[in-house]
Formats: sequence, C-alpha cells, structure tokens
Amino acid sequence: MGQYYRAVLLADDGTEITGYLPPWDYGPSLKLMEHSWLGNEFVQAVERVLTSPTRLVWAGDYADSEPGSTSNLFHKTETATKIPSPGDVPVGRYVINHDKRTYVDKTTVVANAVGLAIHPLPVLTVEGNGRGGGDLREGSVTGDITLVGTWARDRITVADTVPDGYQALEFDLIEPW
Repeated sequence: MGQYYRAVLLADDGTEITGYLPPWDYGPSLKLMEHSWLGNEFVQAVERVLTSPTRLVWAGDYADSEPGSTSNLFHKTETATKIPSPGDVPVGRYVINHDKRTYVDKTTVVANAVGLAIHPLPVLTVEGNGRGGGDLREGSVTGDITLVGTWARDRITVADTVPDGYQALEFDLIEPW
C-alpha cells in the first residue's frame, strides 16, 4: 500500500511536536514522490513556515515508533496543532541545514526529461521512506540515494541568503522517466 506523509515541526528539544502541515490541504498528493517536486504547493507551504531554524521531519505513517511510544510522528500529529496556510509569500532559493551547516541551492537541482526536479526538502528530511508505494527507491533514481533522510530532525530554514561558513550540498537525485 501507499505510505502517506505529513510535514512535522518539532520543538528545539527534538521531541515535542509544535505543529504539522498535511499535504491534503494543498491537493491530492499524499505520497512522498507525488508531492516532492520543485513548485509543488504543499512543499512551498512548508518552505514558507521555515523562516527561523526549525526541526523538521517529513513523517511517514509507516515510520518507526518514537522511543518509549507505540506511535510514530505521523500518528502523533492527530493530537497536535495543524499549522494554517502561511499564505502566498515568496519562498527562498536555499534550503539550509543549521545543524550540519550545509545548504542546497534549489536552482542547481536538475530536472528530468519531462521537466520535473525533485525538491530536496522532503527527501532530505523524510522518515519512513522505502516502506510504502510512492516512496523514493534505489533503482528508480540516479544520484546519491544515501542523502535520503539525512536531515530529518535537523534545524532547517529556507531563505535567499546563506550564512557565512556553510557548505553547499550537491543534491543530484533525478527520477529519469
């Protein structure tokens, strides 16, 4: 079956949920690779709320349970606050990881033959990937698949400038269809 996702924002301690955004408020694209594209309305809504360093997880409903719990982050959002639509404000050029001091310049992400470019934000912050239909799978993409999920729970922002001393991360994943 297909795995569904929600963007979950965590408190700085990394455990308490401060809010979440569900993809169904922005269209019918519930599975990871249905919405993980540059220009997707749901992903842009998440980008718009990341104006200050915020711990982020693209939480799948098949992800592992939280330590000491029988629920994962996706299911824990059922009692959390849904973040209202942030409106139609511009989104930044850079996805910035303040814990790893790295960033991805979205203008360098390569599109596939039909013009779609994978958005780095959901792919880098995902938990539970590979456990359901619609997930990003090795063999279905070219590029460095080991990047998937490496930013989950890190403090992320999206902005038009990068802090001094941060290093560019090459995000080279392409679905070649």
